Amino acid sequence: MPPDDRELQTPWLRDQLVDWLLKIGDRARLEENWVSPGDSALDHMLDFFDDTGVLDDPVGRVGFILRNEGEVEAMQKLNFVIDRAIQGGPGSDVAVIRSQMWEPVVSAAREALRVMAVAIPYDD
Repeated sequence: MPPDDRELQTPWLRDQLVDWLLKIGDRARLEENWVSPGDSALDHMLDFFDDTGVLDDPVGRVGFILRNEGEVEAMQKLNFVIDRAIQGGPGSDVAVIRSQMWEPVVSAAREALRVMAVAIPYDD
């Protein structure tokens, strides 16, 4: 049985991860809130992922932020699609989020939430 959040060493980071996944998994919210010039929300998200190492070394985050191999695989996929969107997408944050390259990020975030057993509140 996977550990619950009380058994994780840094459950508050898991809470933050879930918050970021909810944000990037909601295409409408992204379009509404992350597309103003000069907005640094994408940078803040990337900083969180870099600082926690949850995408770069998800295996090492089991027991801290992640619970099991399924969550590790979800983070590996998310890492791949984020890198692909940022490296292959148009220049600015706004352009990246609006591009077709970002759609797999939205899907991967939603899948990660599903794997993490988090209810997804999206209407679309």
